[in-house]
Amino acid sequence: MKILTINRTKRMMVSRAVNIPRKVHFWSVTPSIGKHKKEDSIALITVLRDYLHLGDKEREVTRIINTGKVKIDGKMVKERRYSVGFMDLIHIDGLDSDYRVQYDTKGRLTLVKQEGQGSSSKLVKIVGKKDEGAGKYLISFHDGQNVLSENKDLKPGDVLLVSLPDKKIEQVLKLQPGNKVFLTGGSHVGKIATIKKIEVKESSHSNMLTLEEGFGTVVDYAFVVGNNKFQYEISEVEN
Repeated sequence: MKILTINRTKRMMVSRAVNIPRKVHFWSVTPSIGKHKKEDSIALITVLRDYLHLGDKEREVTRIINTGKVKIDGKMVKERRYSVGFMDLIHIDGLDSDYRVQYDTKGRLTLVKQEGQGSSSKLVKIVGKKDEGAGKYLISFHDGQNVLSENKDLKPGDVLLVSLPDKKIEQVLKLQPGNKVFLTGGSHVGKIATIKKIEVKESSHSNMLTLEEGFGTVVDYAFVVGNNKFQYEISEVEN
């Protein structure tokens, strides 16, 4: 049985996380399946045309992608519908800066210029852990990637600083009181706050965080970006 793939979405129906004009064109390209969730991602061709304005037509931008000038997280990408999302690092030959994808304070995905150390490393949140036997664990990240690790102390909710493109673990940022988090959802999306307390729920409800700034949120929205020894270079973006 052939699976129908939807390549286009009406612009008025595109996720509100995608910050594009709704009435300039009728159609928008649908991100491919398999990396970030559809509602939290942007198709690569949309990034180049509507965010970076590297061409007015899909044909022009497709030509740039086909020449191999685009890298995501250090690896060449030639798929125009490639799913780009939170914390992905975009490099395009010929541009002065790389760009990191993050949420602004309105919950929209935006591009932030990234230079220095930030251009060769990335933060990834652990969303799953599976015992593979022989002392190895399959660690799944928020961006759809996986690695094998022998570190049994890694847990879902922790965030790793990994080098690119080899994904070597450089730092482990635990989800624990005192550490700073970037909020990826909720009424305080795009804000940076400090964990005061973690409230573990015994029911099926998500665990809750109480933050030093005077508000709370669910653990799912917390993306750790720093501890008392390390702080990732990330700031709040207001648009």
